[in-house]
Amino acid sequence: MAASAREAVFELKPMGIADLLDAVIRLYRQHFGELIRIGAVVYVPLGVLQVISSALMFQGFDAQSPEPTFPAVTLAGGIGYGFFLLLFLLSIPLMQAAIAKAVAEIYLGGAPTIGSVYRFAFRRWWPLVAVAIITGLIGFVVTAIALAPLVGIAVAVGAFGDETAMTVGIVLAVVGLIAFLAALNAAVAITIRLFFGPLVVVLEEEGAVAALHRSWELTGGHFWRILIAIGILWLMVTVLTGVVVWPAQIGTYFLQEVSFSAAQAVLNGLSAFAQLFVQPIQIIGTVLLYYDLRMRKEGFDLVMMAEAIGEPELAVRATSGEALPALYGPAAAQAPPPPPESEADDEPEDTDQHL
Repeated sequence: MAASAREAVFELKPMGIADLLDAVIRLYRQHFGELIRIGAVVYVPLGVLQVISSALMFQGFDAQSPEPTFPAVTLAGGIGYGFFLLLFLLSIPLMQAAIAKAVAEIYLGGAPTIGSVYRFAFRRWWPLVAVAIITGLIGFVVTAIALAPLVGIAVAVGAFGDETAMTVGIVLAVVGLIAFLAALNAAVAITIRLFFGPLVVVLEEEGAVAALHRSWELTGGHFWRILIAIGILWLMVTVLTGVVVWPAQIGTYFLQEVSFSAAQAVLNGLSAFAQLFVQPIQIIGTVLLYYDLRMRKEGFDLVMMAEAIGEPELAVRATSGEALPALYGPAAAQAPPPPPESEADDEPEDTDQHL
């Protein structure tokens, strides 16, 4: 382990919310250029495609046209925008994985490069897509369950006559609201418990199902802490994005009176620009929160310190006797198994000296 990595290892420690946010800002400031360059590999081409396609797609709605028209150029813009959406869905997880890998290496004292993190991210692309599909289906099912009581209320109320509809509607509204809140609470809980699935795919090189299961176990007992941290990070990103986008929305309101297509192009371009600069903040926070959970639940910091001083046998072990995974899961060096109990009983002096 390199000297810089050893120094970083001995800086590891569980963090409170304030410490976590301070670490996010510090890491972002110190490695701003590296993280932006990694994100720009995906965001710049996508942003250019979005700006061009949106400008073409809305050209027929410009104010100088007597009536909205739909020429071939508008159709081409629509096709281009559809292509942008497809590329966005496929490439954003890749970019996020690359930034997460870079943040993890930086946090643990490594020196990532754009090429190395994207090569790694490409190898994890399919499991990332699978995680997105699975979590999307789970979200759809949970949302449907949450909305089902409200739909049932509307149908039930419509089945009664005018005399009883109001009374029955009030009763059903109360019951439906309680059911909706319960389903919504379950949806939030499931979202938090599965939140680290994509990150486990990247940092522990697990498959999609195993990663979601691992996220569920890792987040157990820390729901409120994770929810508060994620909420603060989301608020930071939203406000910083708004600093760029909200003034642009006001400006484009006047610009669209002259050229609606130009207004949309400017707004989309500034939105992509803002996302490029704020996306690393959220990813840094997620990575640091992931490692913080591992330190609290698995003694990850002690595992890394044991490896750094050349005594991996000191690593924290699971109840099965196996060393808990360090660094990047399967890619990390694993500590040797503990000595048999018979040998440990035969040599109590060595144990005392070691302690």
